[in-house]
Amino acid sequence: MKITIPENIADITLEQFQKYSELINREEVSDDKKAKRKIQIFCGLKPNEIELMAKKDYDEVNSMIDLALEKEANFINTFTLDGVAFGFIPNFDKITLAEYSDLQKYGAETETLHNLMAILFRPITDKNKRGEYIIEDYRGTERYAEVMKQTPLNIVNGALFFFINLSLELVSFTQRYTVQGRAKANKRVTTS
Repeated sequence: MKITIPENIADITLEQFQKYSELINREEVSDDKKAKRKIQIFCGLKPNEIELMAKKDYDEVNSMIDLALEKEANFINTFTLDGVAFGFIPNFDKITLAEYSDLQKYGAETETLHNLMAILFRPITDKNKRGEYIIEDYRGTERYAEVMKQTPLNIVNGALFFFINLSLELVSFTQRYTVQGRAKANKRVTTS
């Protein structure tokens, strides 16, 4: 029997990760059943096929999946899925109220990551020689949310990493601005 084992997170889809995440959060499922189901999710094997595996191979496949899930991801602003080029929102200064509201609505919860991805990445409608691009106008998540379930997990993790860094920078900027504002206010009070 020949199986395909994910070697890194680029080989894992968001949908597979969502199924796996749901599985590992189920306390009533034994660790043994979780390990078998993990192979089903990531390798596409049926339960009876897993039962026929050599114990050594079974353990090795589980370890390889764990290693793939642990790989780090860099931010990637464009990718192709089913022949369609998708691009990350190119300018957050021009984000629409609808995009912002839906980003707040879905957040980074695992079960809604496909919706989040449908906000952040949309088909590229135009691209110039410098690599700058324009994406399709935002019309809600309905059109691309299901498609985004097939997004490689490295793209998803890279986008989440981008947002974590963005929020950390925003917090840092806000703190510096607040400290500077207080210093100016204190200086005015002292000189008055």
